[in-house]
Amino acid sequence: MKFLDARIQLGRSCMPHEGAPNTTEEILEVMQRCDIERAIASHAIAKESNMQAGNEALLALTGEGTPFLRQWYAMPSALGEFFSPEELFRQMKQHDVTSLRLMPKKCGHPIRPYVLGKLMAAAADCHVPVFMNLHEDIAPDELYDLCKYYPDVDLVICRVDYRQNRVIGPVLEQCPNLYIGTSIYVVHSGLKLLSDHGYTDRLIFESGLPNGSATAAVSLIRYAEISEEEKELIAHGNMERLLSNVRL
Repeated sequence: MKFLDARIQLGRSCMPHEGAPNTTEEILEVMQRCDIERAIASHAIAKESNMQAGNEALLALTGEGTPFLRQWYAMPSALGEFFSPEELFRQMKQHDVTSLRLMPKKCGHPIRPYVLGKLMAAAADCHVPVFMNLHEDIAPDELYDLCKYYPDVDLVICRVDYRQNRVIGPVLEQCPNLYIGTSIYVVHSGLKLLSDHGYTDRLIFESGLPNGSATAAVSLIRYAEISEEEKELIAHGNMERLLSNVRL
C-alpha cells in the first residue's frame, strides 16, 4: 500500500520536538520506512513567523526531483498586508503550488465571507483544496458554518480527534465539501464507523511529520477493519482525486 501524506512540515521549527526528524533528509528516511511515496508539504517559517518568507523558502526544498507537493499558507489581503487573491493564485500557478493552508485563529480573522470571501472564491474557481487544523486553526463548532459559507471549496480539516464524532457526523452528512484528516482520529473502530456510514471517500491520510508519528498514522489505516479498496482510497486515492481537479 502506498501513502500520499496530506500534512508534512519542512524547514527547521523554532520549537522542535525532542527526537523528531529535523532535516529534510531525516523526514525522507521516515517517509521511506512508512511507504509514504508523496507528501503535501508546507514550511515551518510560514507557520511560525513570516508567511511569505516561509512560502518562498518552501520552493527550494520541493518540486521536481522530490516527493513533495507544495502547499502555501495564506491569509486575507486586508489593507494589502498579503497578496491579493489574483496575485496569490498567479504565483501559485507559476510555482506549481496546488493547495492552501489557513490559520484563522493565529492570524486573528474570522471565517466569515466579508473577510475570507474573495480568497475562498478564488480557491473555488481553481478547485484548490484548503486545509486547516481543528482546534488550532478553527473550532469544532465553526465547521458547519465554514462548509456552508464556502460550499464550492474542498475543505480538508486535519487533526480531528476522537472527541469530535458528534460534530463531524452531522457536518459530513450535510456538507459534501468536508474532508477529514486521519492522523489523530483514534476512535475505537472509528474508520470502520465512518466507512460504514458511506464516508470513505471523505477521509484523508495525514501524518503531521515531523511532530506527528508517521508510523502511528500509517498503522491507523493499515489495521482498520475496512476493505483493502477503502484503505487505498484513504491512503492516497481521495487526495489524488482532489488534486486532479486543481486548475490553476
